[in-house]
Amino acid sequence: MEPVEHVREPLRVPRPGPGWPTRGAVVRDLLLYLGVSLVLVAESFALAVSGYTPLLTLLPLVALAAAVIVLSRTYPLLAPCVAVVVCLQSQAFMVLLVCVAYLAGRRSRRIWQAVSLFGLLCLAVGVFVFRNIQSTPGLWVSVGFVLVFCAALPWLGGSYRRQQRELSLAGWEHARQLELGQRLTADRARLRERARIAQDMHDSLGHDLSLIALRAGALEVAPDLPAHHREEIARLRAGAVEATAGLREVIGVLRPGSGADPAPVTPVDDGVGALVERARDSGVDVTLVTGGGLGGLPAMVDRAVYRVVQESLTNATKYAPGAPVEVRLTADGDRVEVRVANGVPDGRGREPGTGGGHGLTGLRERVRLARGTLDYGPHGGGWRVRATLPTDGPGDTEEAGAGPVVDRLHRAARRRLQPWTLALVAVPVVVVLLVVAAVYAVLATTLADSTLQPEDFARISVGQERADLDGLLPGHPLRFPEEHLEDFDSADPSCDHYRSTAGMFDTDVDFYQLCFEGGVLTSKERLQAR
Repeated sequence: MEPVEHVREPLRVPRPGPGWPTRGAVVRDLLLYLGVSLVLVAESFALAVSGYTPLLTLLPLVALAAAVIVLSRTYPLLAPCVAVVVCLQSQAFMVLLVCVAYLAGRRSRRIWQAVSLFGLLCLAVGVFVFRNIQSTPGLWVSVGFVLVFCAALPWLGGSYRRQQRELSLAGWEHARQLELGQRLTADRARLRERARIAQDMHDSLGHDLSLIALRAGALEVAPDLPAHHREEIARLRAGAVEATAGLREVIGVLRPGSGADPAPVTPVDDGVGALVERARDSGVDVTLVTGGGLGGLPAMVDRAVYRVVQESLTNATKYAPGAPVEVRLTADGDRVEVRVANGVPDGRGREPGTGGGHGLTGLRERVRLARGTLDYGPHGGGWRVRATLPTDGPGDTEEAGAGPVVDRLHRAARRRLQPWTLALVAVPVVVVLLVVAAVYAVLATTLADSTLQPEDFARISVGQERADLDGLLPGHPLRFPEEHLEDFDSADPSCDHYRSTAGMFDTDVDFYQLCFEGGVLTSKERLQAR
């Protein structure tokens, strides 16, 4: 949320909005404008057929619709105010009022400005209704409907949708921060595990280099060794000593600072058997089962097996004190499998401990660097850790980044919701188009049923009975209001009136008048406009 939104500002004309940020926004506004224009055109023709002449004709209404849509982007709170004023002259404009009121709630976070403008608008409209209440008694009902159901409720719906979206975005952002924290924690655990691996390699390689230097030194003082061989062995011993010192320096740089784990106190060549014996001596009910040839494993794989058993025994004694533990090692020549499973705690002794779960993260990194796989989870009421490692040594250990999990979940959620969002937009558009099509169909049917072709009008003679004219006369004559008949000379409201063409967009239209008395045609004429 922007900090400026929390600052109390004096009530002024709302500041302009961001306008059209994307091409899609322009397309959506154009579609809205086209839909509203169709509704206005339908209303205009319906009024024309009924003979009513509105104060605002079609072209000013279409221009006002465009202005209101532009205001909904630049000044979203002013757009509904203008639309409410226009709705006093055009009922079809209420469609646009509902849209821009909803968009005002979506696009503007200035609640108090909106409430203040709505109060001023109600006051101005109330004065207008009070001045015209005598001539139009039911005006307050239609005005109240427009203000409440076409302006206030859509604005509340848009505000609720905006707040819901902001809450959703805040939740996803919080999830991203939590994921970032977990990733940082996991990275730290992996780095610590890599430092531990470096220490293990230092101890192993340092031990081997020390033995090489020791044997070279013993060979150097041999009495029967030639002088030139003695010089080469001296260089070999010096190289081993320098390599040991360089290895110690590099490992010292790789190891973390004071926050790291202490240096191991067990010998580097300590095996799983000695580890299990120490755990059994400390009171853990642990069983070791081995199968296959476990000798001659690569150093990386051997230390990974050791760390899997070590971490699993540590977790078993911490989280399931008193539970029996089984350690199973099997090898088939191509891979070695480690399984450590503990049973259900017996409920006696100390309470289960708590931890951060970083050990399993580091363990996963250790197994990954050895090109192995690690899985763990509940098993038979207890817990099981299983690792499978190849015996041909480590290879390419780079892992492909799949991207933040929260972002992928967010995209998946948006893909699931996108059809519903499209439906929420498409359904009202389809309904509006169906309504417009229905209005046009009704208008076309009405015009067709009230059209008397010029040649049929010429065949009609005064003195004919109505029953004889049933095949020529349309089924529904036009019903002009009396005030509209005043535009024609010699127009009689008691007579039947017909159009000369059925086209909606025809401008050169003649109107015929047929007068009957006692079922007999007494006069016929083409009305002339004054």
